[in-house]
Amino acid sequence: MRFAVVCSVRNEGPFLVEWVAWYRHLGFTDIVVVTNDCTDHSPELLDAMAPAGVTHLRHDVPDGTNICARKLEAAKALPQVSGADWVLVCDVDEFLVIHRGAGRVTDLIPDDAGFLGMAINWRVFGTGGRIAWEDGLVHRQFLRTSESRDFPSTWIKTIHAQPGWFRRLGEHGPKRLLPRHAGRWGQDGMAWVNADGDALPEWTPDGDYMRRVPMARVSHATAQMNHYMIRSEESFGLKKGTLSSVAGKDRYTDSFFDRYNRNEVFDDSALRHAAAFDAAHAALMALPDVARLHHLCCADYVARLAAKAGRLAGDDPRHAHHLALAAQN
Repeated sequence: MRFAVVCSVRNEGPFLVEWVAWYRHLGFTDIVVVTNDCTDHSPELLDAMAPAGVTHLRHDVPDGTNICARKLEAAKALPQVSGADWVLVCDVDEFLVIHRGAGRVTDLIPDDAGFLGMAINWRVFGTGGRIAWEDGLVHRQFLRTSESRDFPSTWIKTIHAQPGWFRRLGEHGPKRLLPRHAGRWGQDGMAWVNADGDALPEWTPDGDYMRRVPMARVSHATAQMNHYMIRSEESFGLKKGTLSSVAGKDRYTDSFFDRYNRNEVFDDSALRHAAAFDAAHAALMALPDVARLHHLCCADYVARLAAKAGRLAGDDPRHAHHLALAAQN
């Protein structure tokens, strides 16, 4: 089977190699990343990872339009997505963690899956007290999260079959099953489930776009979508005052930080298959230009952090550090 993961990014260079390695080690065959209007080295970095199954699509979006929706529309037309057996749309700060079997996507989605879509609940992670950004693996830096049955966990990401049967891809799941397929809803294989395989009757082919599930249906027993939406305090500060590519408004406020900076519970389940991830990550970093471009992206990121704080990039030792590492590769 072919499994595609689709991501929309802009200026997220320091986090790309880890994210690509994560979905490679889960067994996704096609990794599609759509960029727009980048000012860092992330487009070049994504191109350098093409030998690892990364498809990079540049798709700049006119002002006044829904950025994420337009980028997902462009991704849906790619053969890597339209020809996939299963598609997952997620962000670069979202890591699917599968607790069943060897932790691979085929352990979650078997060949004989009797459903069309699976909703996977978020597990939102906080700063864990980390103030400053530093280059490192996000899924190992942040290990504090909310209780399982808590409001942030009602949000979902969806992996689904038959992308051509839906009008659009969406940030949390596909939108609107086409009428010629909706008439078969409820027949064999035409169902929506949570990660445990329990039916989700709230999803209907003619209903509203599903972004959340009732609290009673939240489960992280079989799989969870780790969402590192805050990262460090410094990284979150970079988002403040910017528009969300999905909502089109500035939602990165102090109240947003307080709502999603969740640190009540320790959870290191993402480290269960560390050896497999490390092998995938090392293979990516060994590709020509990947290590160099990763460190250039880190230098770009430090420059943005410095500008946000009203400083010069040259005054931050992290900038020179990453430029030096880039020069060595």
